[in-house]
Order: sequence, then structure tokens, then C-alpha cells
Amino acid sequence: MSELKPLPVADVRASVLGTLSSQPPGEPPVGGNGRHVPVSVLMAELAAAWPKPRISLGEMIHAFGSRGYGILMILFALPNLLPIYIPGWSPIFGIPLGIVCLQLALGLREPKLPRFLTERSMRREDLAMIVEKSSPWIRRIERFIRPRPSVLTGWKADRIVGAYGVFLACLVIVPLPFTNGPPSLALAIMAMGLLEEDSRAIVVGALVGLFATALSFAIIGGLFWVVVRAIGFVV
Repeated sequence: MSELKPLPVADVRASVLGTLSSQPPGEPPVGGNGRHVPVSVLMAELAAAWPKPRISLGEMIHAFGSRGYGILMILFALPNLLPIYIPGWSPIFGIPLGIVCLQLALGLREPKLPRFLTERSMRREDLAMIVEKSSPWIRRIERFIRPRPSVLTGWKADRIVGAYGVFLACLVIVPLPFTNGPPSLALAIMAMGLLEEDSRAIVVGALVGLFATALSFAIIGGLFWVVVRAIGFVV
């Protein structure tokens, strides 16, 4: 991956990221058919144009503004969509993912994270690596996303998605291989459905979440059975 050169702050404000906070608080995300920049482009822009060597979660939230829920859900899901398992990453990103989903379920207008989380930061190069490795997943999903408003795209439905997201985030937090990627993918699909007001994407994400739940429970149950058998042999 080529080295990313930071842009001047003025150029960053004039970039795509400068449009993210233009919506007034509480206004539903604008979506559909090019009416806003694709999520994959926003992520790449954030990683490439950020002017400092590190970026904190609080700075990300401020950059995304009122569209923070969908964007943050995708952002926190991305690390677990990497084709490799990195021990320790699942709770680091799963906990704030759960908090964001909980706030969406509670109907808060904008996501807010505790200070000890907003002050956590990562290197710009690490963010760029996450975006680069996970972008193929996101771009594949984006090809099928377009506005399909229905009862599933209203504010009340968003709260149901948030509650379901809290459950899936709990699976993401489990520090076991293959229990992080599928629920993260489900959350990313549903989040893109929220941003684009695409009821079909929300349904697909929910179904992927059911598969992720079955897989995670099978892995956790299998591990529990192995541990019980091992203790039985020792005793």
C-alpha cells in the first residue's frame, strides 16, 4: 500500500468529509442513487485526507455528524471483516459498536460515546489498512443498495434495528475466530440499509444476522463441550 500523505486542514474541510456534518442534528440520513457519496468512498477519504498521524473515535464521530449512526456502525464493523483474525480486536471495536446500536435503539438523535472511548485513537495508516482490506466487501454490497423506503426504514424501525444490533454486537465481542465476521457483516449491511433507506438491505442484513447467530452459538457450544470433556478427563 502506497504511503498516504496528509492534506492541509483547509483541503480536508473542502473534501467529501466536509459535507458530512452539513445536515442538522436529527435529520434522517440522505441516501440513494448517488444522492450522497458511497460509504466506501467516505471511508477512503477519511483515511487518506486526515491531516494528523492519529485519529480518535471522537474525531470520527465529529467528522460524520448527524449521519453518524450508520457510518459508525460500518466503521466499527470493518475491522472484523478483514480476512484474518487479529486477537484482541473484537472487543475494541465490538464494545463501541454495541454502544452505538444501543443509543440508536433508545432513539438518541446523535451517537455519543464515553470519553474513555472517544479518546482512543489509531494510526492513520492502520485505518487505511482496515479500509483497504474491507472495501471490497463494502463495494460489493453497494452495488445492490438503492432507496426502497417502507415501514422498515422509519425512525421506529431504526430503533428495532438498533436493538438487534446490540445483540449482534455482543456476538462480535466474543473473542473467538469466526464469531466476529458474520455478525459484523450483518451489521454493515443493515447500516447501509439505514443510510440509503433500503428496506431490502435491512432484511438481508437481519437474515445474515440469524445465520451469524446460529454459527456463533455452534462455535461457543462446541468450545464449551470440549472444555467440559477436558475437565472430565482431568477429574
